[in-house]
Amino acid sequence: MAQVVLENVYKSFSESKVIEEPKAEKGNDSLSSTPVLRRINLTVEDGEFMVLVGPSGCGKSTLLRLIAGLEELTGGNIWVGERLVNDLPPKERDIAMVFQNYALYPHLTVYDNIAFGLRRMNRSTGILPVNPGEKIVQFKEDLLVRVTKSLPKGLRYLSEREKAVQKQVKNVAQLLQIESLLSRLPKQLSGGQKQRVALGRAIARNPQVFLMDEPLSNLDAKLRAETRAQIVKLQRQLGTTTIYVTHDQTEAMTMGDRIAVMNQGQLQQLAKPLELYNSPANMFVAQFIGSPPMNFIPVQFQAPLLINHPQFRLTLPEIWESALRKYDRQSLILGIRPEHFNLSIPAPENLQVEVDLVEALGNETHLSVHLLGETNPNLTLQVRVPPERQVSIGDKISLALQSKKIHLFDSETNLAIFPRD
Repeated sequence: MAQVVLENVYKSFSESKVIEEPKAEKGNDSLSSTPVLRRINLTVEDGEFMVLVGPSGCGKSTLLRLIAGLEELTGGNIWVGERLVNDLPPKERDIAMVFQNYALYPHLTVYDNIAFGLRRMNRSTGILPVNPGEKIVQFKEDLLVRVTKSLPKGLRYLSEREKAVQKQVKNVAQLLQIESLLSRLPKQLSGGQKQRVALGRAIARNPQVFLMDEPLSNLDAKLRAETRAQIVKLQRQLGTTTIYVTHDQTEAMTMGDRIAVMNQGQLQQLAKPLELYNSPANMFVAQFIGSPPMNFIPVQFQAPLLINHPQFRLTLPEIWESALRKYDRQSLILGIRPEHFNLSIPAPENLQVEVDLVEALGNETHLSVHLLGETNPNLTLQVRVPPERQVSIGDKISLALQSKKIHLFDSETNLAIFPRD
């Protein structure tokens, strides 16, 4: 197992463009670069389950491919354990990767898919070390194994190396509960079974690091939840450093020891799941982490503790006073999560809203509402209410804010403002 360290990682892709100048000849091209990742500094501890999360196109899969060696690094350093792997090919990094599309060999059985990487391992990574003097012997043994493979069990030839491979494959199959699938081809498997085989192929090599690129996105909701729990259990059991990429914040919150939130090629915040939820560093993290997302309301601040909005006025707790002193008579963004509204009665500090949409989920009810008298038609709020409270579209209700759960953001930088105890 190993620690993974990314130092000021930068990645850009070059693209050709036509120079549009009067003197330029037709077809004259030059190169421009498009930055995909910028100043990524990240340390994944030995044995940690790290989740990279962010919207599509934010660079998280590219970062994973850089670690694996499938993309060329533009700048910075990548360390795996004590080795600088910038210039090492993928096969020498001792890393196993699980892809979104499984990437199984369709003509090989489950057994051979899992065994494929084991049979290609060398002294630095492998089962049964092989030195140059043994290569000819190994070639002959491998040939005998292949030639006798279709014969009855008693007539098959198994080298010591193949016996070790067989033992490892059976151990992995038992761990993943796919012993009964070893003789099948990938086309005979369900999506969940294919995913377990892909995991098995990675686990069998016993690498220093697992990389997983949205491995559950092709599964249905129930199977995704089951496989998610199985991956976490396996990682805890094996203790292998794991970097997991997803765009699903639910996966991120339930799986990761820590979560790295990315957007537009930059790291927005790195923290434990509940810290991200309760103390987001900026408006992007606040909106991305949580479902339904956090609500944002533009307000005016008046020292020492008064929040003003055309539809309500609210006095903040005293812990905000020193943090907000410099924002007197300035615009701020008030953030509040859907579950931090309470159904209440009309009052100056409460929000008077009209219900636009009701989603009854059984264990809770989600409301989409707008402020009465609000001039901005795009300002809609998401609210969670208890399932026993009957609410219909068109109802006018009063919402109280839980003042201790309020978040405030600088309206120019979008960075969070934190109260000081």
